[in-house]
Amino acid sequence: CDSCGVQTSPLALVARHTQSQLCITGTERRVQREAAVDCAISLSQVFTAYGEELERVEVFKYLGRLLAYDDNDMRTVRSNLSKARKSWMRLSRLLRSENASPRVSGMFYKAVVMAVLLFGSETWNLTPTAMKCLEGFHIRSAYRMARFNKPRRNALTKVWTYPSSKDVLEEVGLFSIEHYVQVRRQTIANYIVDRPILAFCREGERLRGSSPRQFWWEQPVDWDLARDSVAESDQDDA
Repeated sequence: CDSCGVQTSPLALVARHTQSQLCITGTERRVQREAAVDCAISLSQVFTAYGEELERVEVFKYLGRLLAYDDNDMRTVRSNLSKARKSWMRLSRLLRSENASPRVSGMFYKAVVMAVLLFGSETWNLTPTAMKCLEGFHIRSAYRMARFNKPRRNALTKVWTYPSSKDVLEEVGLFSIEHYVQVRRQTIANYIVDRPILAFCREGERLRGSSPRQFWWEQPVDWDLARDSVAESDQDDA
């Protein structure tokens, strides 16, 4: 398999294999290994200015967002999760003391906690692992806001039963975290769809020996919808 490197035979099973969980997980691990090798090579390089060696840092903050030297957004995701947990801890106490309904709690959650959780997510390159981390926090928060669709423990068997994510999100008036990320991406796409820099990036070729990392503009974005939105906005201005 060109994606994960697993040997597959016969050729008729290749298409089925690429859609399997084994191939998806193997591809992600392969990309991580190749990225680690590239980072090790880049760290061996030394840059100087006026004869003095420049300090090398693994991550730095720019406009409130963490940028990693290996171009991996997982550190930013973990940082935002930590900030969102603290924000949700303070907000949940207030909502419980006011006995707010699930729908009202969901509105405050979107306005306060989700603004912290998804800050900068418009240009994140999210792997399935990162998306699961965000979705897990999102669902656990919805469990705490819900009244009917809550995890319950059987008094006799001591076994926990969890309602479906769809039911609990519907009770609190929320969508999946993937939906909100796509909405943010689509909003940014409306601003850059007609800019020359986007065409330059999409037409560029990968350097030889570079890891097959997915770029931001290769993620699910409806560029046709973005062009239609820009066209409608131009007509309104005219």
